[in-house]
Amino acid sequence: MTTPRELYDLQVIDHRIDGIDTERKRVEQRLAAGVNRPDLTDEAERHSSQALTIADNVHSRREEVDRLQERLTGLESRLYSGNTSRRDLSAVQREVDSTRYQISQLDDTILEQEEAQRTHEEAARNARTQMQDAEDQWQGAETELNGRLSELARERETAESERQSLAATLPGADLQRYERLRRNKAGTAIARVDNGRVCLSCRMTLTTNVMRQLRDKSRQVPCSACGRILYQP
Repeated sequence: MTTPRELYDLQVIDHRIDGIDTERKRVEQRLAAGVNRPDLTDEAERHSSQALTIADNVHSRREEVDRLQERLTGLESRLYSGNTSRRDLSAVQREVDSTRYQISQLDDTILEQEEAQRTHEEAARNARTQMQDAEDQWQGAETELNGRLSELARERETAESERQSLAATLPGADLQRYERLRRNKAGTAIARVDNGRVCLSCRMTLTTNVMRQLRDKSRQVPCSACGRILYQP
């Protein structure tokens, strides 16, 4: 008859395989999900479009400033030429003051719009950078995940080889019983017993009679509460 220790060793391998399969599934799901990249394309294009619109407005206003500056030069030339009559000097001065004011207002507007343009251009760059950073990070993560899948495949192959070698030494009836218990007991057919006489799978305290039976290390003793085969190191 197979000893509880042998079945427990087989279960240790099975639990290792279960863990490998669980991690492999998680890695495959992560790979299938692909890059977790925020879709900021529309946002980047919106900011770029606004920056271009503002740039056009700034250009138009600069052209307007150039025209006003040319006009101001002509007015100042009349104002200080000494050839303008006293009657016209007052009107020319008013035009000079008005033109200077318009230029000042346009300069302020241009400064504000240039600041807004820079803000939109920076926002567009940031949106594109975020998407590219996510893409770059995913490429690194994808390489790492694929590498981990290869490692898990090798680990599983090694564990499967160990399991086959151990299972080949066990009687068929004992192996079938073990497999049945694994299916019915959430993957744990063999329950360890701690020094406090407790089944570590169902946490029930074992009777004195059961503890006495466990002294025979070759005997398969079931837990009266959960039905698993007990193993006391």
